Amino acid sequence: MNPKLYFYWIIAVVEIIALTFEIDILHQIAKPLLMISLLIYFWDKSDIRKNEKWVSFVTLALVFSWIGDIMLLFTFKHFMFFFAGLSAFLITHIVFIIAYKKATYKDKLNIKWSFFPFVVLGFILLMAYLTLPYVDSVIQVPLVVYGIILSLMILAAWFRKGETTDESFQLVVLGAALFIISDSILAINRFSHTIPFAGVAVMGTYIIAQWLIVNGLLKHNKKQDNQSI
Repeated sequence: MNPKLYFYWIIAVVEIIALTFEIDILHQIAKPLLMISLLIYFWDKSDIRKNEKWVSFVTLALVFSWIGDIMLLFTFKHFMFFFAGLSAFLITHIVFIIAYKKATYKDKLNIKWSFFPFVVLGFILLMAYLTLPYVDSVIQVPLVVYGIILSLMILAAWFRKGETTDESFQLVVLGAALFIISDSILAINRFSHTIPFAGVAVMGTYIIAQWLIVNGLLKHNKKQDNQSI
């Protein structure tokens, strides 16, 4: 295992311990280090591929994830920090969509008939039912927009099928799904129903999701690019 990846998982374990035992100072130290350590690992692993466009977009997505992580640390001070964090992760998902598109053989998504969009639509409608009735109308609009972009993010991951390696496709789709689960737990716990150990669940799924997406994109093989132009 890459030593830089050890650092990411050590920070991840510290973060989960901090949340489990409610050690706030440890949480405030560990959480901002998560995306920094993952970014260092990603730069190391993608060094020989740094000229490929998707590398820049993944870097940008991790930077906005880091900004979102920090903003959400301060939601107890003012609700606007929540919106700042929401905005940062909204941009993260948009940038990931572009990265998914770039990390294909033909630099395009293979959109064709599939049951999967209906599964995503059903899940998003369920989330709307569980959260929107409990929030003010002024908050409903940004939450709906975020839900739409989040749906497009996992659909973009899904429609890479057949346009990248099987391993890359599987890892990224699973990571995108866990990202949605993480955001869903956060939304339900914050706006409608209290979930036991919500912080651990949110960060646990988020940590694994980011690792799967990053490593899934690293598994993309560009060797067929010249054949598909």
